[in-house]
Amino acid sequence: MATTRQSRSEAKRAEILKIATELFLAKGYDAVSVDAIVARAGGTKTNVYKHFGGKAELFAAVVEALCQQIVHSFADMNVDGLEPEQALTQIGRAFLTALYTQRSIRQHRMVVAESTRFPSIGKRWFKAGPESARDFISAYFLKLQKAGRMRTIAPRRLAGLFLDMLSEEQLLRQLIAGAKPLTPRETNKLVDDAVSVFLHGAMVARKK
Repeated sequence: MATTRQSRSEAKRAEILKIATELFLAKGYDAVSVDAIVARAGGTKTNVYKHFGGKAELFAAVVEALCQQIVHSFADMNVDGLEPEQALTQIGRAFLTALYTQRSIRQHRMVVAESTRFPSIGKRWFKAGPESARDFISAYFLKLQKAGRMRTIAPRRLAGLFLDMLSEEQLLRQLIAGAKPLTPRETNKLVDDAVSVFLHGAMVARKK
């Protein structure tokens, strides 16, 4: 019986989180009430308070869950045994494919819009999203350094540089200018160029 009650409780929490995610992404924080969430998810407001504590805490849980979805799209990849160029290409393509969905773009806009009012949510988003991505890639770079295949520059700095090469300009274009999402062909080209420059540099050696 206890297990059944726990399963139902977990299912209700997941349903509330799912409905809240859809509403927050579509309408923003202010336009969504706990009553509206309950009307869609079923049950009572007590369920929301029991599982999350309130609207603000539910919003924070939504942001964190969205970030984890992006990170999990590539963090579970196994690139051991691949050459660095192959590994970074796979990581880069998975990262951009997850980052540039319309859902992800709406998430970024939502977090930016609410981070002044909820600084803790901005911090949680940064930790669950960008920081987790850097953790994964810096761990891979550290393996390369220990194997003597990469210069001993701080792995997290290298990870940040690589991710910025992939995402900074295009993300700003879509967040601010409303640019169209990259096509798969454009994504692959961006990743290929970033990997090439990151691993080999942009300068051509002078002939002696």
